[in-house]
Amino acid sequence: MRDAYVKGPSYAALRPCKPDTDPSSFPVYPDLVDRLVEDKHQPDPDGVVPHVLATCAAYSYAGFEQHSDPETLSMIMTRLGLEENDCRVFEQRVDAMYIASAAYLIQDKDRRVAILCYRGTQPEDIISILTDADVRPEMLAVELEGRKYDVHAGFYRNVRATRHLIIEALERAVRGESLDPEEQGTRGGGLEALYITGHSLGAAMAAIMAVTLVHEPRYRHIAEKLKGVYTFGQPMVGGPDLARACEETPGPHDTYVLRDRLIRYIFDRDVVPSLPPRPVGPYAPFGREFHYRRRHGPVDAALTFAAESAIDGLTLPSDVLRTAVDRDWGGLLVRVTEGVRRSVRPLLRAGGEGWTEVTEPGLHYPQMDSLAGLAVVAPLAFFATRLALTRTIPFKYSFDDHGPGHYVNALAPPGVLSEFGDVL
Repeated sequence: MRDAYVKGPSYAALRPCKPDTDPSSFPVYPDLVDRLVEDKHQPDPDGVVPHVLATCAAYSYAGFEQHSDPETLSMIMTRLGLEENDCRVFEQRVDAMYIASAAYLIQDKDRRVAILCYRGTQPEDIISILTDADVRPEMLAVELEGRKYDVHAGFYRNVRATRHLIIEALERAVRGESLDPEEQGTRGGGLEALYITGHSLGAAMAAIMAVTLVHEPRYRHIAEKLKGVYTFGQPMVGGPDLARACEETPGPHDTYVLRDRLIRYIFDRDVVPSLPPRPVGPYAPFGREFHYRRRHGPVDAALTFAAESAIDGLTLPSDVLRTAVDRDWGGLLVRVTEGVRRSVRPLLRAGGEGWTEVTEPGLHYPQMDSLAGLAVVAPLAFFATRLALTRTIPFKYSFDDHGPGHYVNALAPPGVLSEFGDVL
């Protein structure tokens, strides 16, 4: 287990050659702490909170030789508006169990805000890839409100590997103590706002940690500080029963945190939110879903409609066979109807671009129908985007769209230059 702490830099240290009259927007959000503390609906209508948390999740990948890099993440959070923040990282690896868990906890210097950020799947790390995209995931039973529900075992074990240290650190934050275990004393009135975030595998871990805090009575005092959970490119973590329980069970002060304040962002054709695929078992999302669609012309939209209809047609025989065994003809009709509606949507939205909240459950980003999407379609789409001639081919899924940079760029509010806040 690795447990490391760093102190973030000051604003002066990050721009020693820039005069006060420089036109750069630095820090990016001078009032960031107040924005995070403000008690308002999520997501932040100004777009500041999702942009900050997407950037935090993206830079949590910093590191080398399978080690995290808290100095880089702490520096980026200072640039965004958390000057001289405290940053602590917890990391655990057990290769034989596919555990590659890393979590950052960032605290502002006045100890009013804490951000818990789980690192996602490292591209070069086969262990975390196996954890994320295991095509035959083992399930574990967890108890919520006296009932047991199945969750993805790989995701759960990665959360559980570092949870005890994270809870201890959150306890310190709630009391107004520093994340630095060697620093004594309190400051201010204690923690006012907690956010949880992550991308990819980190997003799944963020969702499971949120479920843990909200449903465990012993963590209720921490859950009361939870303002929002923002995930980016999140795979599904459990079955329909778990999703239903998360949507229907109230949290602290009778607020429905996991229904109203867990925000899932999906960039265009990102393959990961459709995982695990349906042949390995039923999975379902919970929380609010925001989907970004790139601008497509009428021709591209028509090709997309044809491609998605063809893929749905190829999976229909296996659906019919499975339905004949289960005798669930009503469920088949629902799936076919929802598939047609999803295929028609690109035609209706041709020319449009941007984020849209998906409010109809039947139109949520669908679970992948077959393993072919993971093994064939997504890799082809990834390589197609590298060539000008094939860049606009309308593949249903894409690994390239899963990149954290897409989420950072698409969520940046108008007028925000970058996470560095600089001009050339």
